[in-house]
Formats: sequence, structure tokens, C-alpha cells
Amino acid sequence: MQLKAYPLLSPLVEEGLLEDFLIHLGFIHANDHCYRNCFHCPAYGSSFPLQSMPFASLKRIVAEIGQAYADHRIRPLRSIASWRISEPFDYYVKERGETRTVYDVARLWRENLGQGLYLVTNGTEGKKFARRALLQLVNEVDLISQIKLTITPFDTAWGTPKYFDDITWDVYALAQLWNLPSTRTEDPGGARFRINVKVTEEMRDSAYQFVARVLERAGYAHALNSLMSDGKKIAIKPLYDLGSYMGNSPVPGAIKITELNGDRYKPTPETRDRYQYGIYSDGQVKVVDMYAFREIPIFGKDGSPGRINLDS
Repeated sequence: MQLKAYPLLSPLVEEGLLEDFLIHLGFIHANDHCYRNCFHCPAYGSSFPLQSMPFASLKRIVAEIGQAYADHRIRPLRSIASWRISEPFDYYVKERGETRTVYDVARLWRENLGQGLYLVTNGTEGKKFARRALLQLVNEVDLISQIKLTITPFDTAWGTPKYFDDITWDVYALAQLWNLPSTRTEDPGGARFRINVKVTEEMRDSAYQFVARVLERAGYAHALNSLMSDGKKIAIKPLYDLGSYMGNSPVPGAIKITELNGDRYKPTPETRDRYQYGIYSDGQVKVVDMYAFREIPIFGKDGSPGRINLDS
């Protein structure tokens, strides 16, 4: 196989990593970092600005990776996410007079990787471009393998009328996907849409009441009990201390997962492999430890950081 076949991925070919990379690829970051500063998130306290990969670069990367899968006669073994500690609906770039959003990202995934995009979101926050992208995705549902909407008392807007109105709009728009099965590899028995309510024990009751009010406002008062008891559609989940840029989670009552050596460690073999490759918005390639919540840089034989040729 000639290196010129993969101008962007040629550094991985040269290091003998391409096939391992394809097998264990978990992330192609359309955007990285997050400005929302929610208390429950590992991005809490970060001062890094939101980074969005130019759409033209993202298109070339995803197309080349898709071609590499086809050439090696393998398919992605898992959902490849376009985000990690960031918000997929915040992707918004303008190039040559065109506006690109997560809807366009999802089209790249379907066309080149043969899978719908897996999304975990804290909501559109009422932004016009994000709402438009959400409606486009719902209208072309094969572009989504699964979408999870996080509702949590630790969102910075919790308790405001705007938060209630924005979440209600999102739920109303997404609710029709409750009746479709997930096509995400890691959750074949799930629903295409799920609400994840992330809480501590202290906040469980108030969060439960909030979700009930949202469902009533969205027109589901008649199905309230059945929805709230259906874990495939609405899951009440404990909040773990995953750390943050400020150190430990600032949320009182978050479940500690710290080992004796001080590392956080949360094995989840039923839903994800521990080590996955990620391509970042600046072209760097790292290994993500999904159990210890850390990124591990990789280096070439010459000692330089691993990256793809974004500028080739």
C-alpha cells in the first residue's frame, strides 16, 4: 500500500500504526474544549477557548479515514464521536459563505464511515443554528445512531426560566425518536433518544420533579408515569467525580472513584474499550484512557508528537 494513498494519515502509516489506529479509533474531534462551564463536567474551570476544526479539513480527514477502512476491508468497531469533553451542538463554522453545524458533521459520518453520529448533549441552549441543526437531524434520522440529552441541576443555567424553556423545546423536538431503536453499536437494545438525568442523591427529587414538569409542558402528561419508569427513555444516573480543570469535582456528593494511588478509575467494559485513539482539532493524535479519564500523547520514532498532516 503506497503512502501517497493517504496524504493525511501518512505519519501513522510510517509509524506502522494505521491498522491499529483504524481498529481502535474512537474520536475525530470536530470541536474541542467547552465554554459552558457546567459544574458536573471535567471541563469545569477550563480557560481554553472552544476550538472547531475547519469543515474543509474535517471533510478531508473523515473521507480519507473512510477510504482506509474500505481499503483494509474493515468497518469501525464502535461509535466514532465528533466530541469528547465538549458540546457537539456548539460546532458552528463559516467557510466560503457557507455555515456548517453538527448536521453537516453527521452527514460526513454517514457518507464516509457508514454510521450515524452518536451525540451526547446538554441541549441547544435556544441558539438558532443549534436548533436548526437538531431539527435537520431529526428529519434525517439515519444521520443519528443515538442521542442523549443530559439534564442536570449542575448546569449553570439550572433554576432559570430559560433553562426550562430550552430543555422543553429540545425534548419536544427529540421525543419522536423515543419510538425508534438505537443503531449505536454499544447500545443495540436502546432507544434512539434518551434523557440522562445526572444527579447526586441530594438533588434527585428536585431533578425528578423538573423532568416531570418538562414532560408535562412538552405534551406528555398522559404518559408521565410510563416514561419516567422506562430506563431506555429516561435514565436517572448518579454523578461521578471525574475531576475538572480545578481538581476534584466541585459538586458536593459526587461519587468518588479515586484509587489508592490517587488516579480516577471507572471501568466500563460493557460499553467501551479502555484505550481509544483520538484525532484532535489541531491534528494531534492521542490515546484516550477511557477508564482513567486521561489523554496519552503518542510520539514518532524521531520523538515528535503524533499528528496527522492537516496541511498536506
